[in-house]
Amino acid sequence: MNTETKIKYYSPILEEATAAITPQERAAFDLNFSISERIYEIIQSKGMTKRDLARLTGKKESEVSRWFMFGHNFTCKTIALIQLALGEKIVEVVK
Repeated sequence: MNTETKIKYYSPILEEATAAITPQERAAFDLNFSISERIYEIIQSKGMTKRDLARLTGKKESEVSRWFMFGHNFTCKTIALIQLALGEKIVEVVK
């Protein structure tokens, strides 16, 4: 499947839950999800696992697993740590 292809699922419960969140909460969720997705793409492209990422960052596997769960709120410090460990940019600031 093409990485650009997104599969859409309909769930009345999910629909109701997402209707209740504010635009700011939605934007934060989308940003955090995009960061998780970018990290996962990088480790996949390098043939790595979450365990490898935990070892490189000095974090517990359980903490690294939380990075890939919905709603995780990344700090700049964590993003910098992951970028250094992987040797690739995850987030770039437009100047």
